[in-house]
Amino acid sequence: MVIKVIYKCPPKKEPGLFEYAPGYVFTNDPDCGNYDWLVVYDEMPNGDLGLFRNGAETLRCPREHTILATWEPISVKAYSRAYTRQFARLLTNRPPEAERHPGYFLGRGYYKWFNDRSYAENLAVSLPEKTKVMSAVCSSKQMKHTMHWHRYRLVAHLSCAFPEMDWFGHGVKPLEKKYEALDEYKYHVSVENHIGVHHWSEKIADALLCGCLPFYAGDPELGKVLPPESFIPIPIDDPLEAERIIRKAIENGEYEKRKDAIAEARRLLLEKYNFWAQVIACIEAAGEDCDSASGGAKIYSRKAVRRRNVGAAFEEGCFRFKQMMHIR
Repeated sequence: MVIKVIYKCPPKKEPGLFEYAPGYVFTNDPDCGNYDWLVVYDEMPNGDLGLFRNGAETLRCPREHTILATWEPISVKAYSRAYTRQFARLLTNRPPEAERHPGYFLGRGYYKWFNDRSYAENLAVSLPEKTKVMSAVCSSKQMKHTMHWHRYRLVAHLSCAFPEMDWFGHGVKPLEKKYEALDEYKYHVSVENHIGVHHWSEKIADALLCGCLPFYAGDPELGKVLPPESFIPIPIDDPLEAERIIRKAIENGEYEKRKDAIAEARRLLLEKYNFWAQVIACIEAAGEDCDSASGGAKIYSRKAVRRRNVGAAFEEGCFRFKQMMHIR
């Protein structure tokens, strides 16, 4: 089975052709026209690329074999119903009541990793000895309509409270490779830009893949998916309490005590909670029901959908207006 994946910006480290599991081959070749399933990760390219032309991809597979994998949480982005209903399946961690899609599939850990290693490299890497105490990767974004403001405020407080913490991020201290902020550190501060059940991203996955013990502000039910001992929850809106939790954990040597749990979480990410495994799970949950048509329909980009559908433009416009009003 060949699964074509379309990205707005293809990940640098993902190979063009990749067999994740026997019988499941992923390709991000924009010219590929011989595929069984099509997956769009969030959005399509801004301009023509490969078979994507004039804001649309002409399907070479049945529409029943299409998946949209959402990327942003409900506080950051609105996907119009006209856009999402083009796809037979919706791989998402957004609440079902927010999407009401007939092909809704709850995804866990399907966000792309950003630790600057390919899947094969993450699988084979021999992590160096951890000689440094703690790090954080947090940009200088401080939007108040999301949790960015709380995230920045928390990390800024921790940076003052723990001089040994190295703080990286756009607008703070740029990184060449993200793993440079993780590999040598025992602890890592991982803070989501949205707090909600099932919403967890590369912010914690990257840390665990690099063998860190994360201090985590995010999904309140993450312990039902990953080992509860593989991370330490901290509040995003109470920097003093977060400082107390972190200080106590470091003093007690929690990293050394939790190495097995971290290793198990890393295993689960590599084997189950990743983009490729979750796409396969979505496909297998769909079963074999399929229209006899072999393709020919079009899947349009969000921008093209807004041009073609006044309702979609209005829906996404209202969302942006609410964001602007919140900022004011």
